[in-house]
Order: sequence, then structure tokens, then C-alpha cells
Amino acid sequence: MNYDAYALAISEQVTQHIAALDELQLKAQTRPLDFIERNSVERSLQVIVEAAIVCAKHFLKSRKKPVPAEARAAIERVYEMLALTEPAVQEMRGAIGMRNAIIHDYLNLDWAYIDKVLLGRKYLNVRAFVKVILKQLKS
Repeated sequence: MNYDAYALAISEQVTQHIAALDELQLKAQTRPLDFIERNSVERSLQVIVEAAIVCAKHFLKSRKKPVPAEARAAIERVYEMLALTEPAVQEMRGAIGMRNAIIHDYLNLDWAYIDKVLLGRKYLNVRAFVKVILKQLKS
């Protein structure tokens, strides 16, 4: 299967959400974010992590490997296959856990954790992972 169009679409989505997160990160340095801004942060984080998960699953499928249903297992399988060291697998595990909390446990979401991810620009680790996988899919 040719993944060029898919890679372009995912890349555009991730780029747009990273730009939004960068803008909100700058705002968060000077003042607390309002509800709409916090909601935007959560949504953008969710989208980029889901992009990483779906890229990992497509990569496994493209290599005719079993595709785990669980997101964490799919990501870990890709790390094993490609012997990835950057970004650290622990960063991606944390990103998946954060995405799960955003989706499934939003009433108990710890904004302090999200704030650390935003202010520390940890979301760039997810972008780095997506870039590596998209490069693999296009080759």
C-alpha cells in the first residue's frame, strides 16, 4: 500500500495541532489558561497522541505484523522493531496514559499534569515519534 497521501494528511493534522499547542504554551507562560484554551490543549494533545497510535498500527500492518488492539502495546512493538531510543519509550507511554485520561477520565483529569506537558513542551516528543513512523511508512 502507498502511504504517501496518508502520511501527508497525518503530518498536516499534527503540524496544525502542534502550532496550536505552541501558541497556547506561550500564553500559559504568562497567565492561567481559560476554559476554552484548556479544552483546546486537551483536544490537541488527544489528536496528536491518537495520530501516533494510528501511525504505529499502520506501520505494523505495513510490515505484516500482528497489530495489537491496545495502543501501548502497538507503540512498544514499534519501538522493539525499529530499536528506537528517541523519544524515550517512557515518554510515549506517558502520552498514551494522558490521552486515556483525557478521553476516559476527564472528570478527574489532573490539569497540573497537562500543564507540565504544555509548559515543558513534552508534546514535541509525540511529534518526533510520528515523524519517524511516517518516514518508515513512506519508505
